[in-house]
Amino acid sequence: MANFIYMSFITFFHDLEYKFQPKKMKYTRHDLPTLLAELDKGSTHPVYLIFGERYLCAQAAQEVICRLLPDETSRQQNMRAVDGDQEDVSQTMNELRTFSLFGGRQVIRVLDSRLFHSKTVGKPIWEKAVKAHSKDDQEKASRYLAQLAGLGGLEADDDLSELSSGQWQKLFGFAKPQDVAWTKGVSLLPTGEGRAGADHAALVEATLEKGLPKKNHLVLVAETVDKRKKLFKTIDELGVIVDLSVDTGAATAARKDQDAVIRDLLNQTFSEMGKKPGPKVLEMILERIGFHPVAAVREAEKLCLYCADAPTVTCDDVNAVTGQTREEALFELNDAFASRDLSRTLYLQSRLLQAGLHPLVLISTLRNLIRKLLFLRALQDKSAPSYRSGQAYNVFQNGYLVAVKEAMGDNEFLKGHPFVIYKGFQQAEAFSRHELIDSLSALLLAEFKLKGSGIRESLILENFFFSVLV
Repeated sequence: MANFIYMSFITFFHDLEYKFQPKKMKYTRHDLPTLLAELDKGSTHPVYLIFGERYLCAQAAQEVICRLLPDETSRQQNMRAVDGDQEDVSQTMNELRTFSLFGGRQVIRVLDSRLFHSKTVGKPIWEKAVKAHSKDDQEKASRYLAQLAGLGGLEADDDLSELSSGQWQKLFGFAKPQDVAWTKGVSLLPTGEGRAGADHAALVEATLEKGLPKKNHLVLVAETVDKRKKLFKTIDELGVIVDLSVDTGAATAARKDQDAVIRDLLNQTFSEMGKKPGPKVLEMILERIGFHPVAAVREAEKLCLYCADAPTVTCDDVNAVTGQTREEALFELNDAFASRDLSRTLYLQSRLLQAGLHPLVLISTLRNLIRKLLFLRALQDKSAPSYRSGQAYNVFQNGYLVAVKEAMGDNEFLKGHPFVIYKGFQQAEAFSRHELIDSLSALLLAEFKLKGSGIRESLILENFFFSVLV
């Protein structure tokens, strides 16, 4: 009996050996295969934090879980999926400290964990909500707004649009945006993590530091994290951190990073389905999809199914299967023209005409864009309020934009999200007022030719773009 008790204690302390694991390295997208190879060799850790681009995180978490629980039956029994927006952290920690009823490993995966939220991630969460709203994805926008409300400890029936500027700054850690009216009436459920967030993080810290049963694992998945939080540092010491962040900006370096991610996903999907992309196929899909990882994978899957027994996906297959919506293409065309990117503008114009868009619709779209650029360029030339080239976004938003709106009143070109207006001012800098005035004249001439001459429509538009952008 004494030997049995002694051996039980030895087994118990052996099962808590995670507590004494040495500090582990951080992983990125590029060395994720190294982590998976270590898991294949049996090297495991009590906790995995995976954060960054949502689709990449979900994919990486699944890869980790499949290695921790390689048997599908065991995975169904011993893996519990938790929604971070609805999570009862106390219950999660209680389960994590408990041995599995079915024996073997037990994995708890928390998706959209809010343990790493703080005021420093308030602005990124708001920007994600704005982006989702602009794409008419109200479900996703509501989820981000609920996360933002949780940061400030708001209740479900509170109204973000009614917060004063001071309240907004205090609750979320950044200045109140100009356009918050669209949030009125949006449900802020679920909340509850806001005020108790620090206590929840402390509970997780204490649980990890005391040690877990050897075969129990926690997988935390989040889009945004505050790396200064103590819990982040605790996981860095006791477990594994995987950073799958992707720069979502419009700079050249950011676009290269985004393209690399999409290329990897496309190649991976083609390979898994036994196909190879032909020449220019990846470039065509990138042009049409942009940085949308889920859409890229789904389009690649559709292409592979469309090709049936053919081993290679061709450009003709892409043209037959992968479309580009009129709205997306017109937006891209506007951006290319305003950025003075002639080759991209010509390509998008060609795609729109091939898709059957009437050229006069292009004329109308370009006329509105040039009028906007001319208005913004004229504001830049005014002495008061004074516009300064190269100013940071927060300086523009909280200083110049406020002043110019007071001076100009309710103007159609100064409505919308401040960052969109900021980008418009930057693009307007690339043109002089005389260039834009001449562009309107050239556009009017192109319209006359489209309506009354026998010249091919594409040639008329191409001539216009060359006259303005070269």
